[in-house]
Amino acid sequence: MRARNFICILFFSSFCWSSEINVGGVIIDVPNPDGYSPVTSNMTLLNEIQKQFIAPTNEEFLSFIPISDVPSVLKDEIPDFPRRFTVQTAKNLINLSVTSSNFAELKEVIKTQNTDIIKKAEAQFPELMDRVNDGIKEEFDVDLALSISQMVPLPVHEESERILSYSSYVKYEMVDELGNPAPFVSVVTTTLVHIKGKILFLYSYAEESDVEWSRNASIQWAEELIRLNPITAQDTFNENAPSVVTGIDWGNVLAKAIAGAVIGLLIGFFSWVRNRKTSN
Repeated sequence: MRARNFICILFFSSFCWSSEINVGGVIIDVPNPDGYSPVTSNMTLLNEIQKQFIAPTNEEFLSFIPISDVPSVLKDEIPDFPRRFTVQTAKNLINLSVTSSNFAELKEVIKTQNTDIIKKAEAQFPELMDRVNDGIKEEFDVDLALSISQMVPLPVHEESERILSYSSYVKYEMVDELGNPAPFVSVVTTTLVHIKGKILFLYSYAEESDVEWSRNASIQWAEELIRLNPITAQDTFNENAPSVVTGIDWGNVLAKAIAGAVIGLLIGFFSWVRNRKTSN
């Protein structure tokens, strides 16, 4: 990832507005969500914690936190992040060229099979959460006892030629600093974007009451991403040529998008882990 206008990151300016990512040799310009800044390598503690919350099947290119929190994060004073964003894709999609017809197939799977695929994905949640818990315990000597008790997908609320977006409520179980149960519900909006022959998973996270904010912020982000990456004649030709990709299990791709969504919900975790690490 090559961040543009690096000086503006250092001075926490909202004018730092986009970063480039390389997806299987294709350069894509990713805008900052309004009011947010990309997480950078010099945010040491945040990076240590955040890497524990990426599904092993996915590649994360960028994540974003509020600009107002950047100064404290650079000093490893990590606040809670009730709202945040990440951009990922499935590792097995990185080097594939996805056509418009391929993306249409994926959208149809999401619209018709999403609930069933989530039920299948739920069987993998314990293993995914064990991985998160083990990573946090090894790195920070903190036992979150984190688990997912329920995921409730909502119907698709936005669809276009290059976008499909839906939200989900996720109920978590964990323990607080005293070892007492501390369940909570969060929301994630997953927006899939087909751009330059690649599929990106855009995740917008928020508290349970902020589903409309999550939806609106996600679609604005996706539309700005498309605007920043004009489709060339060659892109159009490639995306409309007969697909050379055969046998893709789009249900499996969707399961990976679901995994990235449920693991990435970090609301309430950061400051507690930081406080426990400081006190040990």
